[in-house]
Amino acid sequence: MSRKAGSISIREKKRRRAGYSLIAPACLVLLVIFFVPLIYAFAISISDSDAIINNSFRFVGLKNYFSVMTNSKFLAALGHTCFFVITTITLEFIIGFVVALLLYREVAGSRVFRLIFAVPLMVAPVVSGLQWRWLFADQYGIINALLNKLGFEAPLWFTQVSTSWVTIIVANLWLATPFVILVLLAGLGGLSEELNEASSIDGANRTQTFFHIILPQLKPTILIILVIRLTDAFRIYDLVYILTGGGPGGGTEVLSTFIYKRIFSDWKFGQGSAAAFLVMLIICILSFLCNKWMSEEE
Repeated sequence: MSRKAGSISIREKKRRRAGYSLIAPACLVLLVIFFVPLIYAFAISISDSDAIINNSFRFVGLKNYFSVMTNSKFLAALGHTCFFVITTITLEFIIGFVVALLLYREVAGSRVFRLIFAVPLMVAPVVSGLQWRWLFADQYGIINALLNKLGFEAPLWFTQVSTSWVTIIVANLWLATPFVILVLLAGLGGLSEELNEASSIDGANRTQTFFHIILPQLKPTILIILVIRLTDAFRIYDLVYILTGGGPGGGTEVLSTFIYKRIFSDWKFGQGSAAAFLVMLIICILSFLCNKWMSEEE
């Protein structure tokens, strides 16, 4: 019996070695692609700008990090990013829950709507940004044309900070909300029908059933959506760059566009790399907190 067990363990070890040898080249390539730029960017973040311009590395320690953290534009971009993340994720969950519950109850045409809601997930953010920029165009945009026909005064969307944020949030909702809807639908599909039936027998109305029966069962699904959307929304770049470019007057500047301009417009490579590492640190902390919350809930 011991020989048989020993032979099985040896066979298992050979299988594992074969598996490791097969995935080793891909893992090596991924490590090189990930860590080499990361180490290079960190080296730039602790050096002055001449490290890129004149190819002469001069160690400056954490000077770039302190310069970024005390920069008013960086702090403003951080505030704008937090505003965007909180607003868009809140709206995504509200819209996502309403639509997911309607589709879950198999309303007329629900299968067609599921297919339609999946379409934005196939569109690149840059293409989506260009499409919404045309829709919100002042003189020839469809949205302004419809508002004028309805008797409303069409605003100049990209000339004011408040209306510029509207264009960014609407474009992001069109692009990201379908993901929330589809994941919630998958979560609703795994709910216990027995609990729902028991609640209806006990006389619970729809609101009570949602908050006391459905919502607690969806906590793992909600946390997964929150982790993915939180990290994705915090590094928003494409839509802001295409729609407003951070304007007007820096009123829609987010962290990603701040880093881009710091590096490629101001040529402050050290400060731009330091800002990028600070953003990465913030995203890692948020992901850690969400994962810890998920583990506690489980």
